[in-house]
Amino acid sequence: MDKVKNNNLYRHCCCAFAKAIAKQGKAKNFKHYALFQRISAFAGITIFICVLLISSCSGPSHHEHSPLVQIEKHSKNNIKYMVSSDAYTYDIEKVAVTDTENDTLFFTPNRVKHLISFPCNNCHTQELSKMISNDVLGKKAHWNIQLNHATEEALTCITCHSSNDVEYLTLNNNKKIDFNKSQKVCMQCHSTQYNDWIGGAHGKKLGGWAPPRVSNTCVNCHDPHSPAFETRWPSRLNTVKIQELDPK
Repeated sequence: MDKVKNNNLYRHCCCAFAKAIAKQGKAKNFKHYALFQRISAFAGITIFICVLLISSCSGPSHHEHSPLVQIEKHSKNNIKYMVSSDAYTYDIEKVAVTDTENDTLFFTPNRVKHLISFPCNNCHTQELSKMISNDVLGKKAHWNIQLNHATEEALTCITCHSSNDVEYLTLNNNKKIDFNKSQKVCMQCHSTQYNDWIGGAHGKKLGGWAPPRVSNTCVNCHDPHSPAFETRWPSRLNTVKIQELDPK
């Protein structure tokens, strides 16, 4: 499309330049012919330079060079390998992660199969407003869950869970999301980590580096209700750290 526009512009400029030359012949009878000749030559050079500049700007748009586009492009299996990760991930039920063109980038483990309290409709048989109990001494329904993700002003249960259909998660635009696609909920706030994950720099790979790629998703490593990791010692004994804590 850009090349067509440039060609049309080039023809228009050439016609304008030809008309200027034709007028130049008629202007010989004028007193200021020499000045007119200089102006015509300058106009021709200016038009030629403009055409060159416009032609040089007809390359790919800036969007095609954006980091996310490049990550998606290079995340596809464009290279043919002699080995495959299928031998190490055959027992994992996989869910495809796709790009904006619905092309498969890689796979994640099926999470729904491993949820303990699922489907939610086993207990949520009514609307939440009708299931709330006034018994302050009674046991909470989700007694084993402690929300330690953000302040209550910023995040509550229905920020991520759909209040209309508890079988699904929800985005900020109220679009329902399957539990196997929970990373789409996380990316709304954690876009940097999400882009790194798409590119392969974040998230453990379950079958090595050979394709097809199978990676853990956010909730395979982070508890969505309390995502921060607890402080822990490294698996290898750190004698330097021990000496710092106990100089004796």
